[in-house]
Amino acid sequence: MIVRRFYSLLLAHYGVLLAVAALLLFGSPVDGIILYRTADATANTTAPSGSLANSGWQYEGIFGDYLGTPIAPHFFITAQHIGMNSDKLVYRGANYTIVKSFDDPGTDLRIFQVVQTFSLFAPLYTGSDEVGKHLVAIGRGTQRGTEVLAGGNLRGWTWGQSDKVQRWGENAVAAIKERPPGGEMLYSLFDKAGLPNESHLSNGDSGGGVFLDDGGVWKLGGINYDVDGAFYTGPNGVGGFLAALFDQRGLFDEDRQPVGGSTPKPSGFYASRISSRIDWIDSVVEPRLVNISTRATVGTGDQVSIAGFVVVGNPGQSRRVVVRGLGSSLKVGGVPVSGRLANPLIELHNASGALLAVNDNWRNGSQTTEIQRLGLAPNDDAEAVLVATLPVGQFSAVLRGANGSAGIGLIEVYDVGALGNARLLNLSGRAFVRTGDNVLIGGLIVRTLSQRLLLRAIGPDLTARSVTEALQNPVLELHDSNGALLSSNDSWQDASNSSAIAATGLAPADPRDAVILLTPGPGQFTAIVRGAGGSSGVALLEAYLLD
Repeated sequence: MIVRRFYSLLLAHYGVLLAVAALLLFGSPVDGIILYRTADATANTTAPSGSLANSGWQYEGIFGDYLGTPIAPHFFITAQHIGMNSDKLVYRGANYTIVKSFDDPGTDLRIFQVVQTFSLFAPLYTGSDEVGKHLVAIGRGTQRGTEVLAGGNLRGWTWGQSDKVQRWGENAVAAIKERPPGGEMLYSLFDKAGLPNESHLSNGDSGGGVFLDDGGVWKLGGINYDVDGAFYTGPNGVGGFLAALFDQRGLFDEDRQPVGGSTPKPSGFYASRISSRIDWIDSVVEPRLVNISTRATVGTGDQVSIAGFVVVGNPGQSRRVVVRGLGSSLKVGGVPVSGRLANPLIELHNASGALLAVNDNWRNGSQTTEIQRLGLAPNDDAEAVLVATLPVGQFSAVLRGANGSAGIGLIEVYDVGALGNARLLNLSGRAFVRTGDNVLIGGLIVRTLSQRLLLRAIGPDLTARSVTEALQNPVLELHDSNGALLSSNDSWQDASNSSAIAATGLAPADPRDAVILLTPGPGQFTAIVRGAGGSSGVALLEAYLLD
């Protein structure tokens, strides 16, 4: 958008011919950082040091005239509006060949996929508390230009010569703003706040990273998008110019209105907000099932609730997961669930059945702080939560009532691991299905753009696995986040896409089992398993993402 703003001003001020001439002569403008403290073109052209060491410079790669930031082993992120600026990213001295691009429909973000593997990539800022955070912005290009005066007083500097040199500067997030059509933005002010390297963006400053200090770890929080301006020296668009201004008073703002008042009004810059688009980013760079939850009546013996999952990856890799067992805090529409499990207990087992971890009350133990930091702390201390880093393999989490108690409970498995490690491949939940509100209800969080989701409701097959009281005729439904029915199935061979189901290799052996196969896109979904004709029994709900 800064690129377009630059040419829009040329067009308005000098006419079409000059704008076209500028395009031919200069090509696309490039990124730039303007510093308050100095006009020295050599300042801040090497990696920051001291308290700003490792603040993002190490993650920036050259994408033609612009910058791109690796965020996963085969993906980097930049801005849509800079276009296809190159067929490669040059990063840490090596070339990474682009094979595919993904545009976020809601913002200006664009992700490119590359053939080679990034050995180092930026962590993403996922919190919603960016306002007030210290930031480092990185860009390429313009030097600080000439002084801007109003009433004889210095107000800032114009954009200077574009030299395509990578620079960095400091600032802070002043607000979260909408900047149409680009969605939510991190907004920063050139307000002389006292930072040693107070900075502003300039000519075409697009695609570079904005990094936020998250407790001493610098994470990618935004991608450079736009700036305030143009500004004017007179009414009706007279004397238009682009600049970094620490005070607009005595001038006319981008809406061509006079700027006055008793306090300085600085200009600012915008970066596409990463945290608001995490779901979309994940759906591109690491398609996966993020969460599965199973709500059902928890009994004893085979009538406990079980969540199964598989961690896949390379040897030596691992994944961080959270398992929650809820009962006492369960509510529907703000009303406590009748017959809820008063004191849930959860266990984590490996494929051989060995007990890896157990929790009764989530505040008991050493993981309380991490559970709270992840935003997964229950409202009731009687609920059970555990966090574990698991190697590649198969695992199951069991929800039962403490001291043999029973009631309606919810077991949840969350994938909270960092990008680039092992991942959860498929998730499942097993419970005793009754009637009415006591059916098996499975919640799913899916993050993928194009992969297919296969759901299985298994009942008859469980008998062959020595499960007593297996549900003999399961019915499966899938609903979206608004409750709308997306698909349903009773017997998988009766499905309109039964041949596609069979081709996956995941078709159940018994035709009475139910299967749904579709491409849902990213979002939250609810699967419901009930017994045909009001029947009851133990059922297994399974979710698979297919390539």
